[in-house]
Amino acid sequence: MLVNVALVALLLEGALRLAADRLPGRLAAAARYAQTGQLYAQDWTPAWQSNPDHTYILKPGLTDVLQYGSPSVSFRLTTIELWAGGGVGFRTRPIDYFVDAVVVGDSFGLCFTEQAACWVEQLPGYFVPPFGIVNLSQPVTGSTSHARILADFGAPLRPPLVIWQFFGNDFNDDYGLSTFGTDPAPADAVTAAPGPGDWLQRHSVAAAVLATALTGALPGLDGSARLFEEAYSVPVGGEVLRFGAPYEQQALDMALPRNQAGLALSRQALRAAREQVNAWGGRLAVVIIPTREEVYAPLTEPIMGAAALDKLRSARAAMQGLCVELALPCYDALAALQAHPDELLYYSDDMHLNPRGNSVLAAALAGWLVEQGLIAPERRAGD
Repeated sequence: MLVNVALVALLLEGALRLAADRLPGRLAAAARYAQTGQLYAQDWTPAWQSNPDHTYILKPGLTDVLQYGSPSVSFRLTTIELWAGGGVGFRTRPIDYFVDAVVVGDSFGLCFTEQAACWVEQLPGYFVPPFGIVNLSQPVTGSTSHARILADFGAPLRPPLVIWQFFGNDFNDDYGLSTFGTDPAPADAVTAAPGPGDWLQRHSVAAAVLATALTGALPGLDGSARLFEEAYSVPVGGEVLRFGAPYEQQALDMALPRNQAGLALSRQALRAAREQVNAWGGRLAVVIIPTREEVYAPLTEPIMGAAALDKLRSARAAMQGLCVELALPCYDALAALQAHPDELLYYSDDMHLNPRGNSVLAAALAGWLVEQGLIAPERRAGD
């Protein structure tokens, strides 16, 4: 019996090694890890680099560089400097047009899609003549960074409209920037220890693939990467949505002192940006992007629980409070995204909007900008 079990295990191992490249999504990544120690199909280097004024900035002068959001989410990235010696890369085209608007934001403004699929790129098509827009978004940044990018790179353009993209971890990012270089380890931080089966999954394709198939968790993630590993899954529109990562439970929970400290910093940044934009006669508007858990709350709440979902809601509610306090026009995209309950608008295993989600956001935002008088209605081209 033991010999037979060993033979079956060896045959399964061999078959999965031969079929590794044909396995779907996360199973292929698990098989790659066991064989090569690498979850990604190709080698890659992040396009962003550490910076004490912003936490991270994009490297300038990149051309069609491969980037990953997760082992199953990849896109190509090209960056330019707005002017020689600017030192920061931007995912936007050279400015040889009248600038109607600039966008400041984080990875949700940068978009983890091909450039043409990003909502910032789609937005101009809803207006005639096409909207002249400059995307200044930088990944892994918060409101303090957005205000600095606006002051350094947006203000010289003096755009009539500034679109400030917000996601719930911006408060946490503001706190992180304020402690840049000190490597803080707050007592209430979420940590994740390696699992007991990591060694076996590192050496056996069968073990890695079966563990991922049964649990949904990828092998080989270190403590930091495990914070972004989703704990739950649910079917949406014929696809699978994974959700409930520890990172978001930590970064969006406004009961945590560091996020409250970040809220105060965001308030300062938004106030300064509003005054600056008003000074040149422009308008500042905020776009709030909800989490996938909030958009699909009827599906996610019964699984993760109301308390966990409320942690995520608390950051969006805090931003809505700032909108009222600072008298800023703010567009909360929750209702527009929830209007598509049978479509997956986020990636299956990444927190960002997928191409379809970007399209829904662009269409809804275009209508809101006209309704708010931020863009003249006669320029609206229709959906």
